[in-house]
Amino acid sequence: MKVSQVWRSMRTGGDPARLFRKKAALAQREGRFRDAAALYVEALRIEPRNGPIHVQAGHMFKEAGEFELAGHHYRLAAALMPEDADLALQLGHFHKTTGSLAEAWDAYERSSMLAPDWGEPRKELERMDAAGWRGTDGHAAAPSSPDLFAPDPDRRPFDPELALAYGRMAPEQLPRPFRQMVRRSEPSINIVQFGVQLNTFWGMKRVSRGVEAIRGFCISVEPLLEVTALVNGLTVHRGAPKGPYELEYEPDRQRIHKFVFNIWYDFSGFAPGLYTLELRFRDAQGKVRSLHEDFVIEPPLNEEDYPASDALVNLQPGDTRSIEEQINSRPSAVHEAARSNMLPDIRSIMVLRADQLGDMVASIPGIMRLRELFPDARLVGVVSPANADLARSIGAFDDLVVISYRESMELRTRILGWEEQQALRDRLAPFAFDVAIDLSRSPMSRPLLALSGAPFLYGFEDPDWPRLSASVGDTYLDPKNRKEIATHSTRVVTMIDRLATLLNSRARVIRRDDLSRDRLQTYGIDDQDRYAVLHTGARIIFSRWAHYVGLAERLHRDTDLKVVIFTDRADLRDELPADIAASDRIVLIDRQLPFDDFDAMLSFCSVYVGNDSGPKHLASLRGVPVVSIHSARINWSEWGQELTGAVITRKLPCAGCSIYHDVDECGKDFVCVTEISLDDVYAVVRRYV
Repeated sequence: MKVSQVWRSMRTGGDPARLFRKKAALAQREGRFRDAAALYVEALRIEPRNGPIHVQAGHMFKEAGEFELAGHHYRLAAALMPEDADLALQLGHFHKTTGSLAEAWDAYERSSMLAPDWGEPRKELERMDAAGWRGTDGHAAAPSSPDLFAPDPDRRPFDPELALAYGRMAPEQLPRPFRQMVRRSEPSINIVQFGVQLNTFWGMKRVSRGVEAIRGFCISVEPLLEVTALVNGLTVHRGAPKGPYELEYEPDRQRIHKFVFNIWYDFSGFAPGLYTLELRFRDAQGKVRSLHEDFVIEPPLNEEDYPASDALVNLQPGDTRSIEEQINSRPSAVHEAARSNMLPDIRSIMVLRADQLGDMVASIPGIMRLRELFPDARLVGVVSPANADLARSIGAFDDLVVISYRESMELRTRILGWEEQQALRDRLAPFAFDVAIDLSRSPMSRPLLALSGAPFLYGFEDPDWPRLSASVGDTYLDPKNRKEIATHSTRVVTMIDRLATLLNSRARVIRRDDLSRDRLQTYGIDDQDRYAVLHTGARIIFSRWAHYVGLAERLHRDTDLKVVIFTDRADLRDELPADIAASDRIVLIDRQLPFDDFDAMLSFCSVYVGNDSGPKHLASLRGVPVVSIHSARINWSEWGQELTGAVITRKLPCAGCSIYHDVDECGKDFVCVTEISLDDVYAVVRRYV
């Protein structure tokens, strides 16, 4: 039944609230939690004071991962049902799940107060107490706010046309008032970055290797003075968090604040295994709140084996300086921008297809494409007895390894015993594979790639086995059931062709024949002038390098180049020495040029120097030597220019932070940019001029 049909039934005497609830219950049973939540919300438009329906809406939003909306409906339910001990317990579970420990404590305490003889809330309080939570006093007050049900002037009334527009229009992109973003913040501890989530003996856990960053923030009403990190009770860090910072969407910005931590620590000295991280925060009142999380330590990676990774840092043994001093004193990394081949040298490839005959038949086009891409590589098939003869017949493999990879109907997967795995690993080791590929779309066989010993593991996406070096998620969906309709052979060829793009990105220098240097005379650049372009801007403010004035001085002093400086600061000339500022070799442009003029300015320069922004890509497209200063928020190998010049970065454990809007969450004052020195950049620039 469509939403419009429910409303139509109201006009013909039906009960739309009941129909919405019925439809929501059906969606809930089918696992369509987001749909169920939306339908419960429609029922609540008619019955806004129905507490149990608010509870159901909260449950559905929680299952859909919409924790803000879930919390909103739980709070409304609590206001309507203040004496419900079970609801208070459920609220405690919800708040603990979302990291709002103060609210969780209050909810459990209130549940215990409402039902003194019930042991469950007391057990939860004891667990939190044992885990180190010490952040609240007294009993929780009963939630009550009549304004919770006041009409929201910013929320548009139900619009059937808009409701039916999803998939046909883009209602998600409609503007909305800022006040709709406002939400009340509650105390919480949040780890944003620490290790990577991998499958381990202990389940899916954060995995730490060598030098790591433990980065995140704590939301607190009280000022926080100290953060302590402990591993299995051993203190590994103690210091002051950064802050306080205002919360952008908090209605009362003086009530509660954000405090940021970014702890660097070298776990290389720990034996591999399962550990517990505890973060303790001490506030101005002497109270302590804690967060505990299990994580796994694995052996560190070698920096020399992965020179392109800025997140991988190996420290020198015996250096007694702080980890910050050791990392920040290292020279900046200089990466060559030309990198069309993203794969290692490939001499030996393992191809895994250890299932049925039909699976091998469907994989043959992909295998032949693989042979075409790597005609000189040794191709070794790891196959099953069911498809081994067919594999031999196609003539694409140099060797075959046949394994008994049987399917267990009881376990609903394929299995390979421990001794069999060790024997297979020993058998595969002499091949010294560079790449191992699983051609199966099913995730069953993906873990067998680990037995190959190859440094590069490739296959279809599998969230339960995230140790792939690269993956592909191909989908071509039926319009009704949203299931795959592409043939299996097409999907395998697609995967292999994706591998081909890693061999050659097809990025090329493209010059414009219709651009003339004559355009530059308007800006004081004559036909015979050699010049450098320094582009000081970037949309992301913190990624702007601070030493362009010093670079301009050096280029003016040491070369015959003219120096064109693009800036959004009209007063930048005042920072130059008077004689250089007055020189006709300094061209300052503080306005936006017509595109063709800007393109010409970049296309004919001797060298371009800029931040991580669009103009560096345009300059590289035109074949100009580009020196880019790249912050570590995203990997240089993804967003550095591709064709010409060099990319200058810093290697540090929090590389890949992805900070964008929340610039207060760095915790290290953006050393990934500020520690790139003038000497570092100047030395690279002089390679080209």
